[in-house]
Amino acid sequence: EEQARLQVLAELDRSQMPAVKKDGNIQKTIEHYTFADSQSTATITVEADKDLYEGAAEHVKEEQIEVLSKDKELVVILHGVPTTKAANTYADWTLRLAPLCHSVESERTSWKLRKGKISVKLTKKKLQDWKRAVQI
Repeated sequence: EEQARLQVLAELDRSQMPAVKKDGNIQKTIEHYTFADSQSTATITVEADKDLYEGAAEHVKEEQIEVLSKDKELVVILHGVPTTKAANTYADWTLRLAPLCHSVESERTSWKLRKGKISVKLTKKKLQDWKRAVQI
């Protein structure tokens, strides 16, 4: 079943949410990310080629990345990235995670871009395991 799902996703653009216009800008939702947990930090990773669409990484530069974190919220925005591989239309791609599983020290949030992969490290207020990034 999982292989069938992956095959269907491979045949489609990775992002299934439509682009929407907001405040004069086109916005797309980042629907996929990877979550990694340690005792003191939680890391959220977006791989442009995997989580947006094949070829997206070549369009993502450090100056286009905006990361906002609050006590229980993380927002990652990739400004001015094409909506699809063949598009001449650019969008602000946004990942919004809220409410986070537990509180974080927002002033200690850090991020890096390496080979099309954006990794955001959140420092937990309390040392504890997180089962997932967001509450359900």
